[in-house]
Amino acid sequence: MSNEILEGLNGKKDLSRTELEFMRFIWSHPDGVSSEEIYAHFPQTRGTKSTILYNISKKGYVEKRQEGRHHFYTALVSRMEYEQAVIRTCFGPLMEYATLEAMVASYFRKKQLTEKQKELVKDLLEELKKGKK
Repeated sequence: MSNEILEGLNGKKDLSRTELEFMRFIWSHPDGVSSEEIYAHFPQTRGTKSTILYNISKKGYVEKRQEGRHHFYTALVSRMEYEQAVIRTCFGPLMEYATLEAMVASYFRKKQLTEKQKELVKDLLEELKKGKK
C-alpha cells in the first residue's frame, strides 16, 4: 500500500513506513510533541525529518502549530482510526468472499481453525455485537 486512499479517513492517503514510525512517536504524545523531541528521537538528517513531518502534515494526520521558534505536532487521526482504515482498505474487498474464520486462520498461517477456535471466534463476535448496543 503506497499512496492509496484509505477507506473511512475522508480521502487521506496511507502513510509510508517511515511516516508511520513518526506517527507512532507522535501518537505516544497525546498532548502534542515538539519538533525538537521528534528530531532527537530519529536518526535521519534534519532535512529528511523536516520533509517527513511536512508530508505527514500535508496528508492531514497532524496539526502543526508554531510557538516562538518551536513547532508542535498533534495527531488529528488516532492510531486506532488509522489502523482500522488500513484494515478496511486491505481486507474490505475480501469480506464478501471469505469467512471471518478463514481470515483468522490465514492470519495465523493455518489451513483452518479447530472447532474450539471457531467457537471462540463466534463468541467474540457475539460479545462485540452486544457491546454495540
